[in-house]
Amino acid sequence: MAVPKLDTLQSIELAEGVQILLRPAGPLPRAWALLADMLLVAVFVVVEFLIIMLVSQIVGIMAGVGVWLLLVFMTYWGYFVLFEVLRKGQTPGKKMMGLRVVCTSGERVGWGASFLRNLVRFGDMMPLLPQWQLWVLAVGFYFFGVASCLITQRFQRLGDLVADTVVVYVREEFLDVTAALRASVTPSAPPMVLTREEQQAFIQFSERASTWSDSRKMEMIEPLAPLLGAGGHEGVVRALAMGMWLRES
Repeated sequence: MAVPKLDTLQSIELAEGVQILLRPAGPLPRAWALLADMLLVAVFVVVEFLIIMLVSQIVGIMAGVGVWLLLVFMTYWGYFVLFEVLRKGQTPGKKMMGLRVVCTSGERVGWGASFLRNLVRFGDMMPLLPQWQLWVLAVGFYFFGVASCLITQRFQRLGDLVADTVVVYVREEFLDVTAALRASVTPSAPPMVLTREEQQAFIQFSERASTWSDSRKMEMIEPLAPLLGAGGHEGVVRALAMGMWLRES
């Protein structure tokens, strides 16, 4: 999967003074993940309907419909909760998009937080589509959810804000990309004496460069071109090399 071009890596300071790095996912990859999950839920619902239709020949059509509606409710709401808790915050759709639900502290989401964030999903779907039908309850407009994602720093929908959770890119993928980037550059010592702040800037550049597009990296080092003795791609390589050397020394 291609690495997102926008840099969303955020440093979050916990109550203990410890800083962690999270890379929140924006509305678009989350929408694709939700679409995949909804298609899978639809498959489950259809299978349940076929089974209930067979059973209803014995228990009666009204009883069968009642059981089916109950199963639909349990499937729709239980699907997200079970996968998020039992599969380390990943529904099949989120796994496909390389996403994961975690608490804002970076910890795995638990039963309480997952149940709460999905309970508020109904609020995220508001306003509902004009026709009040069963499938409307599963789709809606998601206007409130999208609006909340766009105006919050960590792209949190209403359910995330209530449950104190956030959807992030999978940490392992980020580390793999970072390792691949570092493997292509040979660390080298700075040709001049740097202040502590300048050293930290180069180190952070080398650590976060894998989350930026090439044009973004060149834009970041453009003011440092006189210091690096080069601009463009060559300047990026020199900045990475210096950052890696400072990080390892």
